[in-house]
Amino acid sequence: MRILILSILFVLGFPEIATAADELTCSGKPRSEYALSGSNSNKSLDPPPGSDATKIDVGFHLVSLSDIDVIGSRFRFEGYVEFAWCDPRQAFDADTEGRSERVFFGDNALDKNGDLWIPDVELANNIGAISNSARRIEIGADGTVRLSGFFDSVVAARFDLRRFPFDKQTFTIAMESFSFNRDVVILQPMENMVSYEDDLYLPEWQVKSLTAATQETGQVRDRVPFSRVIFDVNVERETGYYLVKLSVPLTLIVMLSWSVFWMGKESLGGRMRISSTAFLTIVAYQFAISGSLPKVAYLTLMDKMMIAAFILIALTALENMVAVTMIDRNPAGAHKIDRLSRWIFPIAYVTMVIAVALVAG
Repeated sequence: MRILILSILFVLGFPEIATAADELTCSGKPRSEYALSGSNSNKSLDPPPGSDATKIDVGFHLVSLSDIDVIGSRFRFEGYVEFAWCDPRQAFDADTEGRSERVFFGDNALDKNGDLWIPDVELANNIGAISNSARRIEIGADGTVRLSGFFDSVVAARFDLRRFPFDKQTFTIAMESFSFNRDVVILQPMENMVSYEDDLYLPEWQVKSLTAATQETGQVRDRVPFSRVIFDVNVERETGYYLVKLSVPLTLIVMLSWSVFWMGKESLGGRMRISSTAFLTIVAYQFAISGSLPKVAYLTLMDKMMIAAFILIALTALENMVAVTMIDRNPAGAHKIDRLSRWIFPIAYVTMVIAVALVAG
């Protein structure tokens, strides 16, 4: 009887013992199923086996932003990136090797793993060379692969300057695989790994948030779209400089042009000199601003404020001619026009500024 029980336990228990010895990989299947695949295929060229596309988790941490060039539509950034995926062909016996993961450092880390498949992810919108540093590769016993490192590059940007200098911009960092379309590789943001430095400082900008999203995009190199992960750096312009250097002086210049309304029997030439001086000063300010902005086809908020100032100063010059022309024939009427202008022009300027702000907002 004891021999019969032992025989039954041996027959039923042996498969369980064998399965326990054959550890599961990150794909949920035992390591032995990939031994033949790993030996007969080129791991460095062939993606991980399976009918579904390999999912690549992409994590990104923004370290710095610099060289924000509005005219050139570009910016430079430095960041830490991490890619994680499952390649069961890389699984190994942790007990045999005496470690749970293999770790490789340095720029030649990939050279030390000639049979390691990588998803060949690149920046989709870079316009300069990419500099890599501090590369690291981790291969877990279950076949989980993590490739990480620091890198920096110059990438293209699209600026919407309609609300300049009170504008908000989105700097996009797009990544996609160059070699593998969506049927082979799917990129997706890594959970809890989309962030930026707390003390990230920019002289003219303030970083508000960093978001991640995925999309599919067509490329001429393949009929099938490619999977792309997009990291959007949302920034807001610091307006203090433009308020102190441009907006406040512009308002003071416009207000100075109203001084002609308190001038008595002065000649038309004296009043016109004040108006023309104010007009030319605003023109100089406009040239100073346009030198730091691209030649866009639309009007910025600052352009509209300049136009409002031009219109008010032009109307001030017109009032000068009317008042000086009437002063000899109808002095009371001329003084009345000046007195009304002292209220009408400030109210008109404030109204125009508010209207411009509402339309732009």
